[in-house]
Amino acid sequence: MLLTRSTAICLITAIPGTILLGLYFVTSPRIAEYHEIKLKKSVLSIFDIPYHTEEKHFFGFKFKKVDKKDVRKVFEKNITTDVLPEIRMPEEPNGKPERDKNGKELFKYYKDGELQGIGFVATRLGYGFNKAADISLFICVSPDMETVKGIEVLDHAETPGLGGRMTEEEFKRQFIGKKLKPKISLVRGRETVGPDEVHAITGASYTSKGIEDIINEAMKTFWQEMEANKG
Repeated sequence: MLLTRSTAICLITAIPGTILLGLYFVTSPRIAEYHEIKLKKSVLSIFDIPYHTEEKHFFGFKFKKVDKKDVRKVFEKNITTDVLPEIRMPEEPNGKPERDKNGKELFKYYKDGELQGIGFVATRLGYGFNKAADISLFICVSPDMETVKGIEVLDHAETPGLGGRMTEEEFKRQFIGKKLKPKISLVRGRETVGPDEVHAITGASYTSKGIEDIINEAMKTFWQEMEANKG
């Protein structure tokens, strides 16, 4: 029995869609797990909290495999999570601000009862090769809320070898101990001066500017929300 043209077209379009849908359901849990573990590893690393890794060998190459179960266990034991409600200003002049319960997730580390730092995730569209993809950073500050404890890159699609160098330890280490007020500045072509400057990524001016903006805008919002939620 011959298929009609409309039936054939439906089949041609339905089969790839079904395959893609199946791939989505198979891969989405793995993708979610990947991002979960990456975030938890980043939080633990910034606070120098160790977790288990295992050295593997593959065709003469050595690499470390993360013990996901231990990462989750260590994270749960050491890290306190909280939600900083987002403050929404009323449309009416005399209205009261509203607190959105689905606000910013905070990650806190206490040692011997004392707060060691607070971190959160900040995401913004990239500046380099793929301007439609996000740059996502984990920003951690010391208890004074003005000093960088560390940053980690969670996700990006910047140009490899240029903006992609934001993931290099040498670049990220620069931020540790830097002051966030009045703002972080990424400088080019000269030595850093003062407590709020770090070197930009060579050959990646747009990406460097993007990182600078992400951190400064995220911290401005963070301070405003912390102040508004006092008490």
